[in-house]
Amino acid sequence: MILQAENLTKSFGGLRAVGGVSFTLEAREILGIAGPNGSGKSTLFNILTGIPFGPDSGRVVFEGNEIQSVAPEALSRSGIARTFQRESIFPSLSAVDNVLVSVEHSGRRGSDRENEAAAIAALDAVGFPQTLHNAPTATLPIFFRKTLMMASALAMSPRVLLLDEPASSLTPGEIEHMKALILKLREAGISILLIEHVLPLLMTVCDRLVVLDQGKVIAQGLPTEVVADPKVVEAYLGQAAK
Repeated sequence: MILQAENLTKSFGGLRAVGGVSFTLEAREILGIAGPNGSGKSTLFNILTGIPFGPDSGRVVFEGNEIQSVAPEALSRSGIARTFQRESIFPSLSAVDNVLVSVEHSGRRGSDRENEAAAIAALDAVGFPQTLHNAPTATLPIFFRKTLMMASALAMSPRVLLLDEPASSLTPGEIEHMKALILKLREAGISILLIEHVLPLLMTVCDRLVVLDQGKVIAQGLPTEVVADPKVVEAYLGQAAK
């Protein structure tokens, strides 16, 4: 087991966004986090990473150490990185310079040449075209902006990667590329937590699924078993079908 969450909670005033969520993530596993809009998925990622806030209560254990009180920057340097549902890029910078920001904050600063090589290696790892390395990121199509965020996360050399809706707004062909990329990252030894609404992607790449509704876990297990659970059909699949 590489990551464990125990009874995590987070409230905003009288609203409990995450209520007693527990799960485990094994080494080289892809664990999907599913659920309808507003079910607490992104809030869960926020409290796992401390960006922009931590949990009200509960424990997060990474490689045997409690991390729920660790500062976000120290946590990212320790081996946990994430992407965001909303694009977190510097639009006026080139793709290489975006990734260089992560390289230079990874705690492994080298020479300018070494840092640039590390940034290019991260871009290559996600299949980012070399012809776009120096393009302003504001001009990039959405698929490449998403893979750029993944490259920036990979530049931190994570052992656990949290991906928040990487397939959102992509075309069917781009979703297939994203599936292949996620599986490639797992083959490279990275454990992945994956939030996604695109069910075919979740069913294809995930070893297990955890489904949230109103901040609580309503089902978890093998994907084929979870999507057949009546509570999931009602809370998630039923909503999606409307």
